[in-house]
Amino acid sequence: MRTKIVLVICLFHFFAINLFSQQDETIKIGTIKISGDKITYQPVIYRELEFAEGDVLTGEELDKKILRSKQNLMNRSLFNFVFIEKTKHGETMDISVRVIERWYIWPIPIVEYADRNINIWWETKDFSRLNYGIDLRIENFRGRMENLNLIAKAGFDQTYIGRWQIPYLTKHQVFGMGFEGGYLMNHEVVYATNDNKYQYYKSNTSYARKIGFATINLTFRPGFNYLHHLSMSFTNLQVDDSVLFYNPDYTYGESKYSFLSISYTYKHDFRDFKPYPLKGYYFDINITKNGLGILSEDVNQMTLSFNIDHFINIYKRWNFAWGFRGKLTYANNFQPFFLSGGIGLNGFDIRGYELYFINGQNLAILKSNLKFTVVPQTTFRIRWLKSERFNKVYYGLYANVFFDAGYADDNYFSKGNPLNNQMLWAAGLGIDFVTYYDVVIGVSYAINKQNKRGVFISLVAPI
Repeated sequence: MRTKIVLVICLFHFFAINLFSQQDETIKIGTIKISGDKITYQPVIYRELEFAEGDVLTGEELDKKILRSKQNLMNRSLFNFVFIEKTKHGETMDISVRVIERWYIWPIPIVEYADRNINIWWETKDFSRLNYGIDLRIENFRGRMENLNLIAKAGFDQTYIGRWQIPYLTKHQVFGMGFEGGYLMNHEVVYATNDNKYQYYKSNTSYARKIGFATINLTFRPGFNYLHHLSMSFTNLQVDDSVLFYNPDYTYGESKYSFLSISYTYKHDFRDFKPYPLKGYYFDINITKNGLGILSEDVNQMTLSFNIDHFINIYKRWNFAWGFRGKLTYANNFQPFFLSGGIGLNGFDIRGYELYFINGQNLAILKSNLKFTVVPQTTFRIRWLKSERFNKVYYGLYANVFFDAGYADDNYFSKGNPLNNQMLWAAGLGIDFVTYYDVVIGVSYAINKQNKRGVFISLVAPI
């Protein structure tokens, strides 16, 4: 009997040692080969890989790094598909990375509404409020993930903008730089809000507003998921004197202002798929100072804003997401309308309130989504298209139930705007279609606190 017990213990000990030794077994990464990079500079791809030749890792560690590397590459918006495979050769593991590049040159014809979003324009369907022109986008310029953007628009407004963003200036690919400049001329300008709707002044003889600006920025990306962004801007604003007649608080009292701004942003990004995340989290914080005590002493405003998003897989096809955005404004004098923000601008939105603008210097918004994957990401080929950049397509369909709430604290423009300085909320149902080239089309049905109901369209992920 004792012999049998000793034998069982020895066998158990042997299998346990063998099991743990297999789990802790390490392997050395051999060669890393990249293919499919017809335009992309290979060091740009290597920059996103969380492993390198000669690394010694356990199998579990390698699998995790391969997954994160694939997510890193997809989130650079350079490729439609990324495939990473491993092949064992003796005591080493060779890695092959194959990418399918996007099409990078887009001379996009512009036919767009002059309103804040498509839902507002749809109320009137006024085709005289359309802009037209060309938006030339050269993405992955020179194969180095640079973006060159030239915009020329006419019609209801005139706009001329040039942008060039260079993410990698140095050998170690951590520092970058960007330039932007432009000139905007508007026949119509929002001079105030009433009943939380924009009030417009339109000049029939000249432009109601002209804005010229120039910006230079520096970026620092020390890790895969961290980004520091510092920018300095010059702005020249000119408005028609009639704008000040309708709203003397549109500016500090003058029709022309020039001022400098400095802004710093930090981003902490661990989302699995940036255009439409299902797992992971994201955080950013921004500090902006408008007016540096030169050019115009009147302009003196500082803002602090932040954003937190969390994406959780609950069970199989069920996911939950929540996000919180906030903004604080500090100034030691009156803040005019042209510097004001609120709910309905710059990502501060509440579903169900797309037709309204809620003024506020201090903002807080909570958004939540319970999401079900109707159609998981599915890939198919369009056989009659020969180019691999277009013929391999993925898409997904997601249904959601949502609840949003927010508050806009307003010290200056609450008269005649009943939605300012009160807690707002809305709930509803939505469905999102996601496909390649970062396209997201969302349709939602919402009911808000004021019992207003409607169907709304969005072109970005709700959270």
